[in-house]
Amino acid sequence: MKLDFKKELNLWGVYFLTIFLSIYVHELGHCIPVWVKGIGAIPTPAKEYILQTIPEALQQQVSLGGILGTVLVTLGIMVLYGLKKFRYDSAVLAGVLAMPGMYTLRFIVVGRGHDATEFQEAQAALGAAYNGHFIDWLFLALFVTGTALWVLKAQPQLRIAGRLLIGFVLTVLFVIAHQVVNNAVFDPMFL
Repeated sequence: MKLDFKKELNLWGVYFLTIFLSIYVHELGHCIPVWVKGIGAIPTPAKEYILQTIPEALQQQVSLGGILGTVLVTLGIMVLYGLKKFRYDSAVLAGVLAMPGMYTLRFIVVGRGHDATEFQEAQAALGAAYNGHFIDWLFLALFVTGTALWVLKAQPQLRIAGRLLIGFVLTVLFVIAHQVVNNAVFDPMFL
């Protein structure tokens, strides 16, 4: 099988662009609760910057807003993928599943899907136990459901395993680089 370099580049480009956009939707979700209260906040590609100190109850809503952003964009793409065939549909689905997948991997390896206290604060905003794992399990369920949807619809062959491994490694590197570059550019401006 001959590799079409241009098609391959487009496919990976769509995949990484989808990750980039889904992370930005997550950051927008963080900003919405403070915007509603009339407080300034700046969403950047990998972090939100709230421009003043906020009370704990509002911080819980800010944390929940990011989670809701990720969940809604993931569910929306999963529904679209399940109902309609479109160009690069598997790449778009994989892109929105990347962050739930990263949270799941971190949950399995470290015991908590997100650094700091974002998941705990979101759980508290929902009335769930602060020290529980509701959000961790939610992202695990999203990732497994999305992956199962892809397997059922795309019916991939085993020979794709190498590509998936390469994609996994590139995704981890991309997400780390994305966060590092974002912090290097925006932290000096807003912190």
